[in-house]
Amino acid sequence: MSSAAFIALGSNSTLEGLSSLDLLKQAILEIHGSNLHLQAISRFFLNPAYPIGSGPDFVNAVVQVRTHEKAENVMEFLHSIEKKFGRLRLKRWGERTLDLDLLAFGQTVAPNKSVYSYWHDLDLQNQKCKIPTDLILPHPRMHERAFVLIPLLDIAPYWIHPILNKSTDELCDNFSSEEISKLTCI
Repeated sequence: MSSAAFIALGSNSTLEGLSSLDLLKQAILEIHGSNLHLQAISRFFLNPAYPIGSGPDFVNAVVQVRTHEKAENVMEFLHSIEKKFGRLRLKRWGERTLDLDLLAFGQTVAPNKSVYSYWHDLDLQNQKCKIPTDLILPHPRMHERAFVLIPLLDIAPYWIHPILNKSTDELCDNFSSEEISKLTCI
């Protein structure tokens, strides 16, 4: 049985003459050439780094794929693409050539609701220094980040968050016009 999955793509660094936008396009080609069947690509957006002041502006997008793979295998594959394009994990929320996050995998909650809730409820100070060792699905912060949800809205406005029981469209209603105005379609 295949599952639909959403992958967030981001970059705020260059590599061998490739811009952030070029790196995202190259990552999409890698995904397309794999056993992840590319179904949709959002527009590309330019936005300030998160947290504010942590580096150059990012280019972000979201893709939808369908796969027979397990979520852990998909994440491992995404990490291999990041590595191929020079991703170094030197500091949390640092500059990066490529950042690929598995946002959601069907309606899967992983590893379980309790672990998801722990990471979802973690305060900002602890978010800065704690990194989960397990794959957490859906991504515990996706609903807080306009740079993730606005691109997701492009391709999946009716997707329902399996914990919050709200559609992408409804989740986007929580953003202020100021938050949304920080994103520029490129």
